[in-house]
Amino acid sequence: MQSGRSRLGRRLALGGCLFGLAAGQIGCGGGASVGSVEAGTGDAGAAVSRASMVEPMTAAFVQPDERPLVAWPACVPSGQGTDYAVGPGQALASLDQVPWERLAPGDTVRVFYSATPYHGKFLLAAHGTAAKPVRVCGVRGPNGERPVIDGQGATTRATLATAFAGAGSDIFQSRAIAMVKSLSSDAWTDRPSYLQIDGLKFVRAHPAYQFRDAAGAVKTYADFGACIWIDRGDHITIADNELTDCVMGLFSRTTDDGSGAITENLRIVGNVIRGNGLAGSESEHNTYTQGLGVVIEHNVYGPLRAGARGNAIKDRSAGLVVRYNRIEEGAHAIDMVEAEDFPLLAQARADYRTTLVYGNQIRKDGDTGTVLHYGGDHYGSTPGAQWGEPIFRKGVLQVFHNTVIVTGGSAAVFQLSTTEERAEVWNNAIVFASTVSEKSLRAGQSVQPPWVTGGIVNLGTNWLSAGWQDIDQWHTLTGQLLLTTAPLVGQRSPLVAGGWVPQAGSALVDAAVPAPAGVAAVPILWQLDAAGRTQARVTKGTAPDLGAVEQ
Repeated sequence: MQSGRSRLGRRLALGGCLFGLAAGQIGCGGGASVGSVEAGTGDAGAAVSRASMVEPMTAAFVQPDERPLVAWPACVPSGQGTDYAVGPGQALASLDQVPWERLAPGDTVRVFYSATPYHGKFLLAAHGTAAKPVRVCGVRGPNGERPVIDGQGATTRATLATAFAGAGSDIFQSRAIAMVKSLSSDAWTDRPSYLQIDGLKFVRAHPAYQFRDAAGAVKTYADFGACIWIDRGDHITIADNELTDCVMGLFSRTTDDGSGAITENLRIVGNVIRGNGLAGSESEHNTYTQGLGVVIEHNVYGPLRAGARGNAIKDRSAGLVVRYNRIEEGAHAIDMVEAEDFPLLAQARADYRTTLVYGNQIRKDGDTGTVLHYGGDHYGSTPGAQWGEPIFRKGVLQVFHNTVIVTGGSAAVFQLSTTEERAEVWNNAIVFASTVSEKSLRAGQSVQPPWVTGGIVNLGTNWLSAGWQDIDQWHTLTGQLLLTTAPLVGQRSPLVAGGWVPQAGSALVDAAVPAPAGVAAVPILWQLDAAGRTQARVTKGTAPDLGAVEQ
């Protein structure tokens, strides 16, 4: 697999920037000749001294406290199945006493807070229904603490040996603390359905840690695993958890091996996901999803493990929506690439060609990679093959109402793999710190002829820091940056100091324009407060503000 990191040094030649209004073609190597100037800031293309800048947020990532990020139902029995209560003073003392292999529709496994973490692993293979989902949830402690499930020294229920039986038993058991997969006795077409894991803290599933498998043998976690691993499933919800100190926080898998090998309708909502990855490796990420209809929303993504070079969000899905998240760091904040393991299924779906990214607060060091990567990450293929460039996304990335803060020394926001990928970009606030000397919007990557890199970026109404440019001064690039509307440009950050909210009177306020026809039916309903918690977004002026937050 090719690196998830930006390949900023491998650009191809030829490129340009077009202004798509009647005024005709203009240059855009610095933003001087387009855009409005904020009152009192001088010429938009003038040199900007660091002393004159109002810096965007520079403080280190702050871990959210234990309060839920989004309103979520309490962990109580459903009343439609068996209630399995686990913890101090409850009917079951430990996780291995839960009959995981025979959970039924409507069952609830309630894990009560304990001052001592639970050291247990489990398998979810149940078939819930829309009316009777199967739920594993945490009952919080006296100060709102999530119950902790610790993978170090964790034990596995002995009767799960049969459930894990087969050639892949050791592999699956070493992958995760919580595994969502069919029982070995199930038909190939079976897959778990209508399952929910919420309100728990999962820690320590990593090659530095060990566990006991279902046979009682001490094993080491695999170097490609996760706190929660979804091998297959339909209508799976992962909500209100903290996922940390694992190889990855969450991984979902989909292949072209039939209807039973698909993860579908996966919702990742309201989680704190941070500190995952492998030091020195680019292949493990805070979350890595492959599926159909994946929605990632209302989460807080913190930086990966020190030295890890993976992405905050890596995805190979059809029908991806990433909305209302706070995303900090990663080689890419969001890496949206080809359906490597299910190209036939993905390419047959129209939603493989459309990806939505909106309402997010993103902060990233530009020196470690581009902010958004869209298209594919394997290259060197040939036309008609079912790998690499022929199966890239080849669609439209819709990017709107995000606030992006870019730090570091040199940065690029959009990395579109080929000219068959396009980004529609509007109503965003893209703020470069004063340390960024190369404030680029586009970067390229290596691809095999006849493909050419660079993509098509259609830039509508957005706010950009003064000194912005199409590409850096050292490279040329194919593709186009089309300015369908002149951007608003300012020397000073339009955000309140240390935050995400527009300053009063800044150019962000009331400046948003109606969405294009293709996504006009997508409402902007939510925003995150300073702590990363979800609140309703209410337009306070004559129009919504640019970016992810209303003033």
